[in-house]
Amino acid sequence: MIIKNEKILREVNVILDQISKIMDVERSTFFLLNTEISALESLVAQGVENTIISVPVGKGIVGTMFEQKRPIIENNAQKSVLFDPSYDKQLDFITKSTLCIPIFNEAGHPIGALQCLNKRNTIFTDKDVNILHSFASAITLIVKNNELYLASEHIKNNFSTLLEVFTAISSELDLNTLIQLIMNKAAEITNAERSSLFLLDEETGALWTVFAKGLKNKIVRTKKGIVAHVAKNKKACIVNDPYNHPHFDAAIDKKTKYRTKSIVSVPVFNSNNKILGVIQAINKRGNDFDSDDLNMLSGFASQVRIAIENAKLFDQIHTMKNHLNILVQNLDNGIVTIDTSFKIKTVNDTFYTMFGLHPMEDVTNTHIDEVNTAIRSLFAHCKEAMHSGKKVYQDDVEIISKQKSVTVTISVLPMQDAKGTIIGVITVFNDISKEKRIQSNLSRYIPQHIVKEVMSTDSLSVLKGSYSRCSILFSDIRNFTTLTEEFGAIQIVELLNKYFEAMINSVYKYDGILDKYIGDAIMSVFGVPYANISDAKNAVGCALDMFTMLAILNTQNSQLPIINIGVGISTGNVVSGNIGSEKRFEYTVIGDSVNLAARLESATKIYNVDLLICEETYKEVNPYFHCREIDTLKVKGKQIPVKVYTVSGHKNVPLTEEQLQFNTKFTEGLYYYRNKQYKQAKQSFLDANILMSNDGPTHLFITRCQSSLAEKAKDAS
Repeated sequence: MIIKNEKILREVNVILDQISKIMDVERSTFFLLNTEISALESLVAQGVENTIISVPVGKGIVGTMFEQKRPIIENNAQKSVLFDPSYDKQLDFITKSTLCIPIFNEAGHPIGALQCLNKRNTIFTDKDVNILHSFASAITLIVKNNELYLASEHIKNNFSTLLEVFTAISSELDLNTLIQLIMNKAAEITNAERSSLFLLDEETGALWTVFAKGLKNKIVRTKKGIVAHVAKNKKACIVNDPYNHPHFDAAIDKKTKYRTKSIVSVPVFNSNNKILGVIQAINKRGNDFDSDDLNMLSGFASQVRIAIENAKLFDQIHTMKNHLNILVQNLDNGIVTIDTSFKIKTVNDTFYTMFGLHPMEDVTNTHIDEVNTAIRSLFAHCKEAMHSGKKVYQDDVEIISKQKSVTVTISVLPMQDAKGTIIGVITVFNDISKEKRIQSNLSRYIPQHIVKEVMSTDSLSVLKGSYSRCSILFSDIRNFTTLTEEFGAIQIVELLNKYFEAMINSVYKYDGILDKYIGDAIMSVFGVPYANISDAKNAVGCALDMFTMLAILNTQNSQLPIINIGVGISTGNVVSGNIGSEKRFEYTVIGDSVNLAARLESATKIYNVDLLICEETYKEVNPYFHCREIDTLKVKGKQIPVKVYTVSGHKNVPLTEEQLQFNTKFTEGLYYYRNKQYKQAKQSFLDANILMSNDGPTHLFITRCQSSLAEKAKDAS
């Protein structure tokens, strides 16, 4: 039998309120089976307080329905042979009509019932049965949530119970599966072509699709449109003529090649009434969305919240299981238990071997502040874990004991008795000395993320080719050949080593991957093998950081040549994987976007700018950086010319008035130039040159305008 706690009652009440409102009935009741007495007992009954309605299985309308495992509709309940009038007398209520359906668990066994009483102004129909069935999954989730809550309380001190519960729920509480189920049901019940769930990215303020029926694996990100309006105002809305609505954004339709005809959108809140996201149904078949659809979708919003809360609770139990598995299965780790007086109670043999201690050097019954000085730091976090009751993790702890150097990771886990009282801590030591040495050596030759893949798998099949979207950065030293002719080999090698060290630090700082060195050039990738919403932003941030680090390097190394670099960045789809032969291969990325990044880097010399980015990169980084369109460039290997831009800095540092005027004049000149109005273009570029005389693109376009005007005059003569 389910335990009545405030959270469960509140969740059921919310759903029953939605049922009564949508079904237009006087009362709704949720019954749960009490197996001990073979009776259905009311968990929540609207209109009834402090009374449990108990109906024996097989008796009355709801009891008979439960026994037969099929819905029952009685629109003249008083004349039904199944009707038991004693409940009306007990509750001082007159039952006129009733609809009830069974609730099943995941194994298909009936566990309860939903009942609606007295349909207003009409009778119950099969359509009402279908509507009531749509709420059954929410009730089942609540029952699971309650069982999981009780299991999690008990499981802290019972490892075998943890494994049983984990086996039972691990597949059923997958958040993606639950959300897909809920959203498909939302589309079905509102008779909509599509449904989607957007979650709010608190850092960027953008909404992105966790699930979108009809878009397969595509992810939509937006800060505009109806969905953004609903998230901002925290109010649901119905839009049956979106193309004439002031907040509708048709860009997504163009991108997905789909026409939106009607929308109903509802915000999703967490338990603190804070926006989690928005769910919406699109294009109702044969009709417009109405208030009934909005109310139904609001009910599904609460189901989404329940699913997310269930998933969080599941993650907590999953983490606990993994910690306990360390103790049971990984006996090659060092394990030490410590009691509440901070004395060591038990130590396994691996601990002594790991730190080069002789078994005769028994440390049991020794206070952690009195153990050998060389290993005392191993227990530095035991008191913290004991007092806080929380796990403490420490990575890469190096211990030198008896001429032996050991690098370990330390996990300190609190121990509790059956009442939840802290009775000590378990400290687990994992020796990673060998792995650290191998990883450190390998990372000098191959990218860090590939080192991790190689270290963590027996097969290199994980490194096979895959299609993905990322940003590629090419940087190259200007006039490097001239430098090698003017300076000696020793100076050049010293210079390159310092240069590469500074540049690679910038790449790693912005979560980039060093793909390869190409002479004095660097190729870096952002988003492989794991894509991130900030890949393009990180690539541009890395480039700006490179320029900053290079300026510092040039200042510090006054005896060495001054270095200037050009950087090209492109964003797009690439193929990533192993390239080479069976005996020697390299993990890299290939594709048009890689070639474009290299072409953009070369083009920086033409325009005399430090950085050029492609249009795809511009679209993703424009909200964060000051960008300026430079030209439309015909790139080798591309049939269609591409727009190129440069970046002058972060938008958190505003442009000066002079810079703003310069950008206006340059953009004006570019407009005239493209329309072959060379005289006006030249004047605009000359005005821009007065504001900023050292701008390379401005000088280039002045020269182009003069050449075009000269040719035009020649043709006229």
